[in-house]
Parts: sequence; C-alpha cells; structure tokens
Amino acid sequence: MAQAKTNPIRKYRALGQPKRSERMITYSFAVEGEPCPWTSWPKRGPMPPAFARMQVWQEHIRAAFWNKYRDKPRLSGLITLDIEFYRGLPASAPKRLEALERWMIRHIKTKPDLTNYLKAAEDALQGVVFVDDSQVVKGSELKGYSRPGQPHYPGGYTVFTVTEMEAGDEIVRVLQGGPTQ
Repeated sequence: MAQAKTNPIRKYRALGQPKRSERMITYSFAVEGEPCPWTSWPKRGPMPPAFARMQVWQEHIRAAFWNKYRDKPRLSGLITLDIEFYRGLPASAPKRLEALERWMIRHIKTKPDLTNYLKAAEDALQGVVFVDDSQVVKGSELKGYSRPGQPHYPGGYTVFTVTEMEAGDEIVRVLQGGPTQ
C-alpha cells in the first residue's frame, strides 16, 4: 500500500509559521570590535582568556541587536543567516594598497577559521534573535580584513543579516534538498 505524500508547506504552516502572503522579516545590524572565534572551556581550572573574550563579544552582539530591534519578536521559522566577519589590520600590515592586498590574501588563510567565528555568532544570536540555532538552514559567511579608509570600524567589525524565510517554493527546495537561488 502506497503511503500518501505530505505537502511540506502544509506541514510547515500547521506548525504556526507564516503564510505565503505574509511579509518576510529581516534583521540587519553591525557589531563593532574584533570578531572572536568559538572557544570551549571544560570548567576545570581558571577561565581561559580566549573564552572570556568570546563571551564579551557575544554580549556585544546581543546588545547591538537589542539597541536596534528592542521591540521585535524572536524569529521562529526557518532562518537564512548571512554574516561578514572583518578583522582589524595589525600595525605590521603594509601601508601601500598593492602590497596590502597581497598581504591580506596571504594572511586571511590563518586561524581562526570561519566555522569557529560562525559558531560563536550563532550561539550569541540563539534565544535573542531566533529561538534555536538549529533553525538556520541557509546562509553565507565571509572572513576578511577591514580596509583602511572604509567608513566602518578600523578595529574590526561584524555585519549580520538574519532573515526568516517565507513559506513558499524556497522552503520546499530546502526541505527536499534541492538547489536554492
């Protein structure tokens, strides 16, 4: 006996998610300061300085969100998370633009790696911007250096764009494992 297929959209709407006609919610904000990678602390011995720095950075993320979106609800649907991490340039970086570009390409491959930045940022957003980081089903990440003369922060910064996906064709493709735009 063949089992009836369930429509993923109908199932998704049954969970109380937005209908196709409702508007998509997007939160965009920036956090000043050097991004910090995720760091563990096994709770034995004193707290490592890297763990303390990560916690401070996560608090800065939460504060930046609350300062801009204080009265907005937490997102409960499927999430697209786009994050750009920009590290500050050290004093030893070249000053001439051509040499600086070569230096950036050579040094951006060093630690900390992009996934550890992402893990720390998702943990900071959990419970504040969205209910749980398991809701993130799509996204893009970038790790780079802040450049001299940019109107941003010379000591590094992070740009967040968090979007709750609309119930529709894109969610069906995500749930079925197909390509998205």
